[in-house]
Amino acid sequence: SALGEKQKALDYYGQALPIYRAAGDKAGEATALNGIGAVYYALGEKQKALDYYGPALRIYSAAGDKASEATVLNNIGNAYSDLGEQQKALDYFGQALPLSRVVGNRSGEATALTGIGDVYSALGEKQKALDYYGQALPLNRVVGDRSGQANALTGIGNVYSALGEKQKALDYYGQALQLFRAVGDPSGEASTLFNIGHVHRALGEKPKALDYYSQALSLFQAA
Repeated sequence: SALGEKQKALDYYGQALPIYRAAGDKAGEATALNGIGAVYYALGEKQKALDYYGPALRIYSAAGDKASEATVLNNIGNAYSDLGEQQKALDYFGQALPLSRVVGNRSGEATALTGIGDVYSALGEKQKALDYYGQALPLNRVVGDRSGQANALTGIGNVYSALGEKQKALDYYGQALQLFRAVGDPSGEASTLFNIGHVHRALGEKPKALDYYSQALSLFQAA
């Protein structure tokens, strides 16, 4: 199961961490810390994730590893955004964006842009959100990051849904759904099915809404 795989990853990183520390291998230690943080994030334990991302960030920053630093800054931004601490999230994404550009990491740049879009969307600044998603989407396409594309498309769908432009929202959610399926992301797929269900419900199309909700639920149960 997906949960079993995450537990395995935690066990692996948990064993590796003291070994890296004993050997004075800072790069290895930071990789393990970031890895543990990523697993807790995936498990929905955002605060715990931050406890591990923080030390990883300090090591990368001290070592001058800008590429890894940008990655962890994005990770921290995502965690704060999910916790509803949008101003903190904006601060971390705002640091990740120029760093990603400096090292030429377009995938990291797109992640930061999508994150900033998510923050502005949550703050109700829908036009600003669309602007950032619009910058992220072509970058993700260029680097072939289909998960990143799906996240940006979802963000755009969320904005149009909130603005009452339901047909536009369905179009973007539909594109995101195909990509989540293509990359084998059942969590992203289920969330998108729920989003599509919500739109159909808002349109008064109850049977369609129920169909999408039941598809989403069966995916969640399978996970």
